[in-house]
Amino acid sequence: MVGLVLGALRARRVQALVMLALALLTAVAAAVAARAADVAGDRAAQARIAAATVPERTLSVRGTAAAPDRPEDVLRRMANLVDAPVDDKAGGLRLPGDLVDGAGSRRTAAELRTVEKLCGNVTLKQGRCVQADGEVVLPEELARLLGVTVGGQVVHESGLTAVAVPLQVVGIYSPADPAGWFWAGQGGAAAYTTTPTVTSAKATVTVTFDALLEPAAFDDAAELKAGLDRLRGARFEVTSGAPALADALRTDRRAVQRGIGLAEAQILLFGGLAIAVAAAYAAQERRGDAARLAIRGLPRWRIRTATALQSLVPLAIGAAWSPRLFAAGAVIVVAADWSATRGGVGELMRDVRPRRPLAAATAEVCALGLAAAALFQIVAAPAADVRRDTGFGLAQVAPLLIAAGLGVLGTRLLLTAAGFYGRHALAAGRLTAALTGLTLGRRRTAYRIIPVLAAATCVLALAAQDWRGGTTARAERAGVEVGAERVLRVAPVGRERLLAAVRAADPGGREAMAVVVTGDVVAVDAPRLRAVAGVDGAALHPPAPEPLRFTGTSLELKATGDRIRVLLAVEGTGEQLVAEFGPGWQATVPGCANGCRVEAVEADPGAVELQELSAGGQVVVSAAAFADPARWRTTVAQASAGVQIRQSGGTMRLADVEPRVQRPIDSRVYVVDAPVPLPALAAGDAAANDKHDQPAVQMFGATIPVDATNVPLIPRGGGTGVVVDLEYAGRIRAVAVGAVPSAERPEVWLAKAAGDGVIARLRSAGLDITGSDTVAAATDRAGRLTPAVLALGDLAGAGIVLLLAAVAAFVVAAVDRRDRDAELRSLRRQGVPQRIVRRVERWAGLIPVLVSVVIGVSAAVLLRALNPPPVRAFTDPWPVLPPAIQPLAALVAGLAALAVLTTAIIKKSRS
Repeated sequence: MVGLVLGALRARRVQALVMLALALLTAVAAAVAARAADVAGDRAAQARIAAATVPERTLSVRGTAAAPDRPEDVLRRMANLVDAPVDDKAGGLRLPGDLVDGAGSRRTAAELRTVEKLCGNVTLKQGRCVQADGEVVLPEELARLLGVTVGGQVVHESGLTAVAVPLQVVGIYSPADPAGWFWAGQGGAAAYTTTPTVTSAKATVTVTFDALLEPAAFDDAAELKAGLDRLRGARFEVTSGAPALADALRTDRRAVQRGIGLAEAQILLFGGLAIAVAAAYAAQERRGDAARLAIRGLPRWRIRTATALQSLVPLAIGAAWSPRLFAAGAVIVVAADWSATRGGVGELMRDVRPRRPLAAATAEVCALGLAAAALFQIVAAPAADVRRDTGFGLAQVAPLLIAAGLGVLGTRLLLTAAGFYGRHALAAGRLTAALTGLTLGRRRTAYRIIPVLAAATCVLALAAQDWRGGTTARAERAGVEVGAERVLRVAPVGRERLLAAVRAADPGGREAMAVVVTGDVVAVDAPRLRAVAGVDGAALHPPAPEPLRFTGTSLELKATGDRIRVLLAVEGTGEQLVAEFGPGWQATVPGCANGCRVEAVEADPGAVELQELSAGGQVVVSAAAFADPARWRTTVAQASAGVQIRQSGGTMRLADVEPRVQRPIDSRVYVVDAPVPLPALAAGDAAANDKHDQPAVQMFGATIPVDATNVPLIPRGGGTGVVVDLEYAGRIRAVAVGAVPSAERPEVWLAKAAGDGVIARLRSAGLDITGSDTVAAATDRAGRLTPAVLALGDLAGAGIVLLLAAVAAFVVAAVDRRDRDAELRSLRRQGVPQRIVRRVERWAGLIPVLVSVVIGVSAAVLLRALNPPPVRAFTDPWPVLPPAIQPLAALVAGLAALAVLTTAIIKKSRS
């Protein structure tokens, strides 16, 4: 028996090699897919963690320490309860209260804090960091509000029972990375000192512990949640987005497993189909062997064993590490041999087997029924989503079933139409067309491979459409989220200084644009928005009254009242200055030697009348300007107006009023040099405000009313956020009372045509560029996340499916070659020219492939018209703008399938 089988394998080495190749390709592809699911899941998780927001990566714990508890003990207990692996951490103390300047004339709400690693996370503008007890560093805005500089004295007061803490200002700072994890937990106005200084107030303090979690902390979502629950059980307040990120990562890993698992199932299914085709045709070739063995008197079971082993041996070698594939393949091979060799000796010796139309019709009806059921489920059921484990059933194999069903119909139509066309072409004398049609019509069994080829083409076209749609969606999202083709991150710098530097580096306004991001607000240099980001920003910068500018150091004010202060801003830097007027009504402001503008006027309580402001003999604010209601306004920030404006007779009179709302009182009168409400582009509900009839948003620490125009997407913010003009927003916010310091991220957006020269000019203008981002880099990052991994896995799996279908087509062509070549040789002997024979041979092999590809591509387009991809391009609710149908991708997939299948069939038919 062994020698017989080995001899048969040598005699039919092509069939054995085909079976070996099919089993090997299917087993290797399935094994690679299983391994790829684990690797891809880990890599997608790492990419998701790298792209996570600061709140998702951080853990914030808050507690209180009151006598007799020592704050250090509470902080130590917090740290011990945090058992998740952390990448970095910072503990600290906070004492609420007010900071008062040395003279006691200025007071502002601010916490007194101490925090670990402070000095490594600040950029000192003046002085040095804290080194001893009693020293304090202040943020720039807080120092301006208190009117102190390095060396000045302030006092922190925290209630009647607390001890006032005297402090010496040793430094003024700005956050080194306002968007980093360290400052994410340091919101609000605060002054920073040492731990003994905070505890010297002998008051209840808030103990804080902030940590940046390591990627390993997100491996076990249940354990992470349990750790946070233990902290809450110890009566600590816990804030963290980490559990949501851990859940998302778990869902992503499951989605990768299921998505690539579906691709593996398709590979195994098509591998099984290809093995079935190869086994069926190989069994037909062995009918004569079975007849000769039967004549020699061998038992039926030995005959079937001898014939089946000719396919089982190469199958076992190829599927050696895939027991499931070998078991399924063995059943297929045994069934094929049983069907081919079950007749008597006379039947086995016949070259042409008797037709079984009932069996063929039953199979076709079953294929059409399953296709109809799959189509119904797609139309009636919601779209499948591998991330939510929904919509599974026939919908998951719908591409195969629908394409196979259409392939059955296409085969029937092809055979019928080919025979009809061949007869009519013969009557008309068109020999090539006639022979091609008659050849197609007579070789019915050979073209039942069309449903398999159509299904493979459909799978490839679907995967190509989904991959192309996802790639396009990710590129479009990257363009929106980055904002411009290239974005430069800038070290902390004043808004006005940033504007001046960018305008100096790019006077034409075509290459660079200053941007400041704060919360959901993106403040841009609106006149440059179209040139740099491709968004029309003209509506954000309507005409407004010119600022009240002047150059000079000596000011003179014509007014009546006790004491009046004129708040000024240095042109080009935004530095805040104050010109104080009393009896004599003159003031000196050395900082205005290169130009200033008037921001606001503030007076002590009592009747005040303003008539004229001049600088060096030149009128800055005339009597008509003081009397113009369109040039002055009261507060728009988080404060109540404490003054009333009355204008008549070439003067402006200020009268005190008592606000009814318990909020900070703003007694300043502001120059109108920007539109109020501020024009804005708003996406989502970012500009909604239930407490105001007029929409308002928080920007730069103040609440500013906006005139919002709703748009679907905005640069950087996407579906949620607000875009305003940076210059106008800065003027409104400049000296607003009630505003608090806020995290601001200065940036420079570059147009696509911007070169390295503009970056050099930006540096020359004084900007410190700390990093950059591009649309291409953002697209690449998105391409490493779960949806992109799944789409790429589907595309790779579809390529393997196409190769398996090509091998199956190769087998069919190899078996069909013998009869077709004999027919064509007979035609040559009857005088048919060689060129006609070659054309008939070529078209008889090409037409079924063309029909298969057209059916497969059409089914793929139909499926995407009825049902979106089972994997969205994004894991969040970001709108997917590209259509599900991608004609170009489907066409390219069809051409690729045509090339591969044609090569498999035509090349063999020529051999």
